[in-house]
Amino acid sequence: MRTELLELLAPSAERLRILVVDGSEYLARLREMYPNAEIHAVTPYREIAADARVTALDVHTYVLDWRRDALPFAEETFDRIISAFAIECAYEPYDALMALNRALKETGTLYTCYTNIRYHRVLAALRDGEFRVRGDRHLYAKPEIVRLLNDTLYKEIHFFTGERDDDPSAGEAWAEEGFANFSDDLITRTWLIQASRSTAAAANLKLFFSQETRCMMARLLHRIEYDIAAEHAVTELRELCMREGIFYDYLSDFIAEVCVHEERVRSLLTGVLADI
Repeated sequence: MRTELLELLAPSAERLRILVVDGSEYLARLREMYPNAEIHAVTPYREIAADARVTALDVHTYVLDWRRDALPFAEETFDRIISAFAIECAYEPYDALMALNRALKETGTLYTCYTNIRYHRVLAALRDGEFRVRGDRHLYAKPEIVRLLNDTLYKEIHFFTGERDDDPSAGEAWAEEGFANFSDDLITRTWLIQASRSTAAAANLKLFFSQETRCMMARLLHRIEYDIAAEHAVTELRELCMREGIFYDYLSDFIAEVCVHEERVRSLLTGVLADI
């Protein structure tokens, strides 16, 4: 069984900005999936950047070693970043994931994958004393990947099967020896990852109003929540909602996302919620 990384992405006619890191094999398919997208590609190979097939795809190419060189993009540039095996190939995984995170928009998503150190063939090789991992490539188990992504500020993380054995017997044999086999981890050679900068709920909230407006809403809600000139903050919030066209469902969802004492805030905002 084998699932490719691009199968995690949904085709779209939107004018998205997409970055592909060291993955020229994805470019033709991506152009089919996103005909109107602005696609950028980073590669360490000049011959790839100069290839006529790449040029014909209307892709902006940059020749650099992303593991060592800084990415030449402003913060919050891309809607999607595709960087296969970025975590295991990076010289400094934490720094690499942070750099990719900064290049994503608030609602952006990273698509990557990794080779599973708990795959039964890797375990068998380690048991037999074979340590084939090169110094520039590192293997991880899922808990380590989750910790890395959490530490580098990815808020919503999903794992999907990449390459998995059709025959479960090898995994079952290792499980009998005491190895955990959650989600058939022992027979999964590669895991695919979809990691977003925001949770789905927060991402939806960020689509409607500007960052400035959202920051103002959050500041006023926190003043109301912790009774810091709360009456004046309620008045300011009502004026903001009327001025910016903030509607009931949006404000209600926003309260649920940013407030710890949600019911207290709602009780103090009964009038505001009724007015919009």
